[in-house]
Amino acid sequence: MKKQLALMAALAAFSGATCAQDSYIGLGLPGLYTLGYAYSTSPSLGFRAEYAGGLSVNKDGYQDGVNVTGTLKANRFGAFADWFPMGGGFRLVGGLTVNDIKADFNGIGSGNATINGKLVPMTGETFNVQVKFPSTTPYLGIGYGHQNSDVKGFGFYADLGVMVGTFTADTTTSLVGKSGITQSDVDAQTQKIRDSLGSLTVLPSASIGLLYRY
Repeated sequence: MKKQLALMAALAAFSGATCAQDSYIGLGLPGLYTLGYAYSTSPSLGFRAEYAGGLSVNKDGYQDGVNVTGTLKANRFGAFADWFPMGGGFRLVGGLTVNDIKADFNGIGSGNATINGKLVPMTGETFNVQVKFPSTTPYLGIGYGHQNSDVKGFGFYADLGVMVGTFTADTTTSLVGKSGITQSDVDAQTQKIRDSLGSLTVLPSASIGLLYRY
């Protein structure tokens, strides 16, 4: 009986709490557009889930004897906790993102290139590189909006933060066994690419848009 009374009291307290919820849409990066839902449980705490995606960029170029076709795609799902330290719209944000963010560079040779210090004729040969952000990363940031409020209707929000993770790189090529190129040479060239990406330990994230509170 005591447990039942305690549960009823807890439910009554929760049902009497002032909660606010809103849906929102925005523009930003790394996803081109953002769709989300926010739920604040008190003047100091709220939770959000959002999807950011739609970014797809293609670009052609030429580098080191290779004609390169580059493709960048970015999609992300995020779950966040918002802390409003001053009770207003300003908030500190922490959370987790599940990412599909990668760049593919597909190259077909038309000249000479250097692979692990060896000059190689690249005509007709392929050298492809995929650069990828981790599939799961922590998120830290600041923002404005989504605060607990009795005011219904339209408003705005803004977010600025970083996803913490290190890019990786993988390569495929038709060069192994040709012009004295071994798999060890390709691995060494791949490691140079990875080393150049090693300093990129965060990916900026920004979004701004409209919300509707109900």
